[in-house]
Amino acid sequence: MAVVLWLNENDISKCLNEKSLICSVKRGFQVLDPGSIEPKRIKVDLGLIHDAPKDAQAMILVPGAVPGIPAYTVKVHAKYPNNPSFGLPAIQGVIQLFDSKTGKLLALLDSPVVTAHRTAAAGAVAVDVLAKDNATTVAMIGAGVQGEVHFRYLQHIRNVNMVNVYDLKESTAIGYAQRRRQEGITCNVCSSVEEAVRDVDIIICATWAKEPLIFLDMVKPGVHITTLGPDTAGKVEVAEDVILNSTFVCDHQQMAFTMGALSTFHPDVHCQRVSTLTEVLNGRAKGRESNVDLTVFGAVGLPFQDLIAAWDIYNTATSLGIGQRLPD
Repeated sequence: MAVVLWLNENDISKCLNEKSLICSVKRGFQVLDPGSIEPKRIKVDLGLIHDAPKDAQAMILVPGAVPGIPAYTVKVHAKYPNNPSFGLPAIQGVIQLFDSKTGKLLALLDSPVVTAHRTAAAGAVAVDVLAKDNATTVAMIGAGVQGEVHFRYLQHIRNVNMVNVYDLKESTAIGYAQRRRQEGITCNVCSSVEEAVRDVDIIICATWAKEPLIFLDMVKPGVHITTLGPDTAGKVEVAEDVILNSTFVCDHQQMAFTMGALSTFHPDVHCQRVSTLTEVLNGRAKGRESNVDLTVFGAVGLPFQDLIAAWDIYNTATSLGIGQRLPD
């Protein structure tokens, strides 16, 4: 009888290796084939459905595929931005892992924790090639799940010793700061974005913002900014003047313009040559060239990242006997 493996959040957490995932995601970006199947993010607004909030969305990411892995993924997400106000996660869903030779369903993985870690791993890869080597200070704009996991991954690539944190909900920022201090990290709760980003080396922005939060006159020369929020048209965190004066690198060119960090900007910005992280990693495009360069990584999030994380987790779970086996 064929068996499908179900991996819940606790199972997945037991199988995650952060350093290994950073390396795997880096290799994934390096071997991305521009001639492969175009990744798709299919979004459906759920506001017209009875009882669904106006800002609720369903999203499908497909196909998660990368050379060297004999499987692919399909991710189905529900995105409810106001859920945290009711003690519920903003993102819920499942990643389906299939055998690419036969189409057999191998596993179902609870997706929020996988998504958080694969996003943070990609962010770590970008910071490693775009931030200054001696970067030690970070501003975290948004103290939710991504702010939490991103900090963990940053620690693997830079010697971070100070964090400024800002969140619209002050209690969330205070809780974040308490956890960092328990880890021996200096962490300051800031009353504004401007206060948080003024003198740091790295800025991580992970919000639901639809208006720019970070402007050029707020940041010092040499800073690196990762903007994670814009993954659908209309969302924006980093202002146009920052982009125009930066080395801007994205995970996917077309998506950066249609739904990512550049989707709300003037057409002049769309005329700029935009490099991808794949090109920078493979030496086909320039990244940081000096300690005064301003660099920005605009991440939408690609399906292949789901596959890399799911494949590593699935193989670890199988070898350790973790998870619940469901008959077909």
